[in-house]
Amino acid sequence: MGSGSKRRTWSHGRRVEPFWMKRLWSWTGAVLASVYALAFVALYVDYARRSDAWFADLPLSLAALPFTLVMRTLNGGSFDFGGSMTGRVIAAGLFGSALAYLAGLILETIVRLVVRLVLGTRA
Repeated sequence: MGSGSKRRTWSHGRRVEPFWMKRLWSWTGAVLASVYALAFVALYVDYARRSDAWFADLPLSLAALPFTLVMRTLNGGSFDFGGSMTGRVIAAGLFGSALAYLAGLILETIVRLVVRLVLGTRA
């Protein structure tokens, strides 16, 4: 093993997880991220179906607005986004899903804290 190193082991058929990894898992975040990803894919399919129309990528651009605003800030004010930019569309979908997961994680943590406080004061 080495001097003083601790190794995570299997205990009674379960893996022992560090505390911080357990707190980063959220069912609410996973649901929100998957809903955002499915909506984003649906908007991209809609764009691909009518890509020759005027403002065909407007709904997709609105769904990617958080990504676009962050990239504009990081680039110093100029950032183009369109449905035909495949790499940026994928990045925007991943960014939005991660943002939705974080929102769900924060929401779930707040609800758990409130429930714990309410149930703790009842006893």
